[in-house]
Amino acid sequence: MKVSLLTKCFMVVLLAGMGLYFYQISNAGDRKVTAVYVEAWKDYKNIKLSEKNVDIAFIAFAKIDGTNIYFHEDGTTNDQIKENIKKLKEQNPKTKMVLAVGGYGADGFSDASLDGNRYLFTESIINMVKELELDGVDIDWEYPAFHAWNTQKARPEDTQNFTSLMKELREKLYRLPHPKNKKYLLTFASGTQDWYFQNVEVNKVENYVDYINVMTYDFTGRWSDTTGYNSNLYPDRGNKAKHSIAQVITMYLEHEIDSKKLLLGVPAYSYGWKDVKSKTDGSFSPGKPIDIDKTDLSYKTIEKSYLNKNGYKRYYDDHAKTAYLYNGSTFISYEDKEALAEKVKYIKAKELGGAMVWEYSQDAEDGIVKFLGESLNK
Repeated sequence: MKVSLLTKCFMVVLLAGMGLYFYQISNAGDRKVTAVYVEAWKDYKNIKLSEKNVDIAFIAFAKIDGTNIYFHEDGTTNDQIKENIKKLKEQNPKTKMVLAVGGYGADGFSDASLDGNRYLFTESIINMVKELELDGVDIDWEYPAFHAWNTQKARPEDTQNFTSLMKELREKLYRLPHPKNKKYLLTFASGTQDWYFQNVEVNKVENYVDYINVMTYDFTGRWSDTTGYNSNLYPDRGNKAKHSIAQVITMYLEHEIDSKKLLLGVPAYSYGWKDVKSKTDGSFSPGKPIDIDKTDLSYKTIEKSYLNKNGYKRYYDDHAKTAYLYNGSTFISYEDKEALAEKVKYIKAKELGGAMVWEYSQDAEDGIVKFLGESLNK
């Protein structure tokens, strides 16, 4: 078979493009990333990202309606949110702004990612990236092929469709104009249980993404009637904690996921229990979980209203590398800078990509995000 000169030229261009395509994904560099989720409707004037050395802000969340995405049902409010995002980007020129789609409990992914719908769905996402001049896409489809305790539609085909969704998004991002060698990011939020790897083809999806936002928190919470740790780095001395960050990251590494693509999740919120029955420090003891939707246990509130106040004493589990408060009745598992310093050491030792924080408005001005931005690349 004789190959024409035109065909040869086409193949050269195609292969060159493919080389750039894979280079764009894999060339993350040695810098450790500080990333944080930012709620799209929060006043941009109160959000300081670039001055805190934030590399990536995930703008959360675009919702799904059929194959379309939007921020708010009301058209006027939706437009106001878009303007807010544009101003946020202008105010933080050194931070990449990435469109986050979905979120916990978000329905619609399973239908939108079907073969007959996926083209229009990805077009809607890419069109918003272009409209707002954003720097990429984050897919927060947390439970493909799982109904998430009956909160969302799911089907077995989600597993393959998730892979196809990420592949198509990568291809469409690659085809966008790249002024000044701009690189568009593609990321996704990922689970911490071993069954997650059965529902998601992580090893395949990894080939299309820049970072994986590992949600290494919620190891316990308001669903438990026993106190525990939200985001402990290691197991406690008595192995009472069922999960740890090290356990989760080890699982990813054993599945041969590139460590430099993993962003370690850090919570800027806490979990608490009241009426705790304990003769010691309150850890791993019976108690009534606090509804954190009604009681503010954000990091900024912990610093302002709980530390060294109302009888609360700070404890630190040096084995698990995590902090907590107890006043004889109420137990609070929270993040603090001693624990953060250990997580930074771990990120460097394991050669991870960096850290991801949920979410900005819960943090203090001189809190978690700033600490990570200053510490990860020292």
